[in-house]
Amino acid sequence: MDMRRRIAARGRRGQALVLLGLAFAGFLALVALAIDGGNAFVQRRRAQNAADAAALSGARRLWEIRRQGGSEADLLAALREAIDAHGVFNVDGASNVFEAYYVDENGNLLAPLPSGTIPADARGVQVTVINRFDAFFAGVFGFDPLEVRALAVALYRPSPACAHALFAENDLRAEFASLDVTGNVYAGRDLALQGLGTIRGVCEYGTTADIGFWMQCQGGRVQVPFRPLPALYAPADFAPGGPLWSAYLGSRYCIRPQNPGQPILLDAHPAGAVAPVPNQCITAQRVRLQDGLYYLEGDARVARSQAMGPIKATVTLAATGSLLLDDPNNRYELSNALNDPQRGAPLLVAGRVITITTGNSSFTWAGLIYAAGGPVTLQAPQAESDRGAIYGKDLSLGGGTFRLVSDPTVCPAGVTRVELRR
Repeated sequence: MDMRRRIAARGRRGQALVLLGLAFAGFLALVALAIDGGNAFVQRRRAQNAADAAALSGARRLWEIRRQGGSEADLLAALREAIDAHGVFNVDGASNVFEAYYVDENGNLLAPLPSGTIPADARGVQVTVINRFDAFFAGVFGFDPLEVRALAVALYRPSPACAHALFAENDLRAEFASLDVTGNVYAGRDLALQGLGTIRGVCEYGTTADIGFWMQCQGGRVQVPFRPLPALYAPADFAPGGPLWSAYLGSRYCIRPQNPGQPILLDAHPAGAVAPVPNQCITAQRVRLQDGLYYLEGDARVARSQAMGPIKATVTLAATGSLLLDDPNNRYELSNALNDPQRGAPLLVAGRVITITTGNSSFTWAGLIYAAGGPVTLQAPQAESDRGAIYGKDLSLGGGTFRLVSDPTVCPAGVTRVELRR
């Protein structure tokens, strides 16, 4: 009997040891899971930080390429630099591995990066960082190394400095036999559009809108809160030593009037006019109109003293006073000289008033017309721009036909927001 009890007792002790061993193995498995799982979480967080940084850096670099130029190589370099800043992710010490795609404004995949060319509708990037790391215990079961992936998407959303074809801080009045504007229009107080035409955008007004029966606002008529004239430029920006004077790489002219009570004449008829001196300030009352950037102290007038055809020039004119274009005998064909991705494409900038009255002649222009401290008046039988905008305290526009296609890049670049999405 005693023998049977001893044998049974030994059996129970053996079973207990087996159960204890199984419990210990289970405990070790839990410890291994906790350690390797915790390490995996840390490694994934590290990879996620790298993916976030790379996506943000890539979206920002993509925007810079859009504005300033660049290539896919620049974009890839920005991604790799952001990822490498978070250390090495491969157990063998090899270069970090990542996958990248272009995305559109909604975050939809467009094409892998690199693709040879940047898609026209790309507005950001999707980046996946691949992190391969050593396991502490999982290698016993054949799971070594472990791998985690982290994905991030970032988009750029530019905020244009000017989003309107026509902008009047106060009143905007336009009356043409035929009017065609591609872009939004804004009047801080009263908006009056008369004649036959189409605004291919939104007609925004602060107080009243008097829009003729034959005038169509395709984007609707919307009453909006008052907005001041945006401070896009100051004439001093174009003065010697100013940021826009320094940014322009072509011929730059600084003119001071001999008689401050009279406007400087920029004469398209060269005979008898003083030739401006590049990169220097001169004092003169009648100066030859040549291509380049002009800083004009006081008022200035652009005309041709003798009828000889169009007044044609590639210029940026910045006057501390007013600008007057009133030659009735010769048509104007003006395009902007300064054309910078960050600084825009100003054509006419005045501290006070801009007046354009061409009699029987036409006015064709490219670039921004901007009166910082006064109204813009335009009266012409034909006025046309394929890339332009008009901004002033008030706008008074009229004549025969008027056609304007707005382009926000004629203004300085606005603040661009880069946002992270996952």
